[in-house]
This record gives sequence, C-alpha cells and structure tokens, in this order.
Amino acid sequence: MSTIQAYTTATRPSAVGNTGLTIFNTTTKNINVSDGTNWRAYVSDGSPLEASSYSLKLDGTDDYVELGDVSFLSGASAFSVSLWVKAPAVTGSAETLFRSGGGSASNTITAYQASSSLLFYIGNGSTYHGINSNGQHFADAWLHLAFVYGSSSLSMYINGSLQSTTTAGASTCPSSTVSNAGDDFTIGSYQNGASNELDGYIDDFAIFDSALTSSEVSKIKNNAIYPTDKLKHLYKFENNFNDSIGNLNGTGANQAQASTDTARP
Repeated sequence: MSTIQAYTTATRPSAVGNTGLTIFNTTTKNINVSDGTNWRAYVSDGSPLEASSYSLKLDGTDDYVELGDVSFLSGASAFSVSLWVKAPAVTGSAETLFRSGGGSASNTITAYQASSSLLFYIGNGSTYHGINSNGQHFADAWLHLAFVYGSSSLSMYINGSLQSTTTAGASTCPSSTVSNAGDDFTIGSYQNGASNELDGYIDDFAIFDSALTSSEVSKIKNNAIYPTDKLKHLYKFENNFNDSIGNLNGTGANQAQASTDTARP
C-alpha cells in the first residue's frame, strides 16, 4: 500500500521544480501540493485548518516581522489580507498592522488603527487612495480583520462584517497597485521598527492573490477555512515566522516573539 510522505513545514522540500509533488504536512495537518513555485494547502476532509497554539507578540516599541518582497502584490489588480489581532485601544500614534512598498505613501499598501479610525490604503504613484472605518476597534480582545482590493475598490471586514467606510486621500481607487507595491512587506511596523509599531498580538496572518468574497471572509473568521486557490502566504507564528503555504519565510526583528502562549479563538 502506497502512502503520502509526511513532512513538517520546516523540513518539506522546496516547491520549486516539484510540480505535482503531494505531501502530508504534519505541522498544519493538511495536504500540500506543489504548483512548481509554491506549496498549495488543501483540507482533505473539509474540516478547518488546525487552530493555532501560539501567536506573534509585538511590544509597540521596535518589534516587527519582515517578509521581504511579496512579488505578486506589485502591479496587482486584486489581493486580500486576513489576520487576527488583539491589542489595547490606541490612544497615541497610529499602530500599523502591515505595510509594504518602501518609504513613500504613494507606493504603499498599508493598514493601521489610529485613535479614531481603522484605515486601509494603497498608493497610486503620486498619492494614495484609502478607506476609513470610523471608531476605535481595538479593545484588548481578539478581532478578525480582512482587507480586500479588487475591481478598482477597497473594502474591509471586522469580525466577518463588511464595514461602512469613508474615503481618504484621492477620491478614485487605482485599477492596479504600483510596480513596487509588494516590496519590503512588514507586519507590525510602518517603517521597519522606526515608527507606528503595534503593541499587541497577531495570529494567522494570510495574504491572498485575489479579492475575497464576503462568504470566504466569513468562513475564515468562523471556521478557519481558507480558499486555498487564492491563498499565497500564511503565517501561524507557531514558534517561528515561517510561511505555512509558500516559501516566503519571515524574520522577526528585535524582541518579536512567535512563541507567546496566546492564540486566536
């Protein structure tokens, strides 16, 4: 009787050049199939992906996780980011969830919580277009957030509910991101530990190459079921900063911890 070879996320072979290779991932407890470039994850019995035991802890001073270049975000016409966050209410400077695109707001992809609104924006080369969900959403409790870009529009979901938003910056949303929008992708800091760091926890940080539907957001939030045909990178922060789906492992900076015994619901 033939069996599928078992590997952990850390020990599985490279997906590059191994098109069709199928393995059982003992870290995430799901089936991985190589598309020749990245590992694609599939839940064989329709059950949710395994829950996390740990999460990422950031101290709000200089901690962050650096992913490097998320290449498909550059010149993209659609993408989505999903994550869980637990952080106290923001009373001072805005706290960054993620950012990419280098040092200019005109190139970036960014989401952050300020004292009075949650903001998501992308650059258009000369300025930026964004949306605000008014209110202080951080309350030191786990919160699921999804940020979606597609069909020349932005949207955001909080705990599975589509938010009513107002426009920030340029009134028109660009039809694609700029050519370096995916460069230097950072979790938890606006500029690599130099400003606007998050003080709190992040878990199950996922990046998709397409716009998520409201149904898909709901399944992620309520059942941890991810649309694997869209999912490109997933960071569960289970004692490491590794990518559970692709090959873009992160690097924790300063005192960033991926072994905190606090995990999303």
